[in-house]
Amino acid sequence: MRRPIFTAVIFLCVSLTAGCTPSPSGKTDLVADGAALLDLEQRTRIQTFHELLRADFDIDYRVVTSNEAGDIDAHAAMLFQEIGAGNRSAKGQGLLLLIDPGEDRVRLEVGYALEGTYPDAFIAYVEQRQMVPFFRAGRVADGILSTTELIVTRAQNAKRNAGLESEVWLEGSGGAGASTAARIGEGSANTGFNSRTKLASGGSPATVLSQYFSRMQARDANPDLDIYTLATQEMLRDWVMTPAQMDNVVKSYRRCDAEVERVDSSGRYAVIRYPVKQRQCSPWFFEKDDGKWALDLTMMQLAVRFGRDNSWHFERGVQHPYAYAFTDWSFDAQGFPK
Repeated sequence: MRRPIFTAVIFLCVSLTAGCTPSPSGKTDLVADGAALLDLEQRTRIQTFHELLRADFDIDYRVVTSNEAGDIDAHAAMLFQEIGAGNRSAKGQGLLLLIDPGEDRVRLEVGYALEGTYPDAFIAYVEQRQMVPFFRAGRVADGILSTTELIVTRAQNAKRNAGLESEVWLEGSGGAGASTAARIGEGSANTGFNSRTKLASGGSPATVLSQYFSRMQARDANPDLDIYTLATQEMLRDWVMTPAQMDNVVKSYRRCDAEVERVDSSGRYAVIRYPVKQRQCSPWFFEKDDGKWALDLTMMQLAVRFGRDNSWHFERGVQHPYAYAFTDWSFDAQGFPK
């Protein structure tokens, strides 16, 4: 699966280093899919990512689906002990995601060793603003992995002792606690429209990007905004843009220093990039059509990936018309800029 760059922080196999591949054995002991919501490939993919989470942050993260959870809060607490969530962590750091489609409930159970890292406000935020929008579109595996994405980001911030004032989830999530309605298959993929505003087009690439950030801050997932190329609009109509993803775009790029836009000799393509040392901020691509600049997320979705530490890199072997903007940089064997 490929996800475009507007998610800001990517933690999917195609976004990781070349060594990120599912276990050849198909072993999925970190995932118990009693409700049959996942296929083998999806279970194996989740297993792979959660093995990386344990390797990088010593977090033992289990996933269980069941149609017989009943009282999901009580069942999650019991199951956490029963399956030994946290036993594979040197510090006893365990997480358990329990999904009960029969009762339409989901709960992310946090072990004592991680309560300081993942408070209830954070758990409610990732469930309601990240996981459930994917579940509504029937994309359970993607919802699980997108939640892991935010779990990794919170672990990174905790590891470097970043102040909580920088965390977007502190603004609230519409509810407290650690369980919520799953809403699997309930609605369409795009759930975050705040408007159908037709933004003024025709400005510079920097102006278009500023408008994009303003729409993300407003949590406007409307795919038909004039700031997007037609191909991007078509792609976004079938995509899931969650409130948490949009929050992350604004938060992540606010910390980075955009360089002056680089336009190619034909005047058709433009790139806005960031200094190499600001590795979490990947470049943006623009195309001019009928005299107006628009954001090209399709090429970003095709060409840009993120590594395990959220550093961006180009997908090796992908040809695109924006390479002219990077001729003064060198890249390693995996496509990371130097």
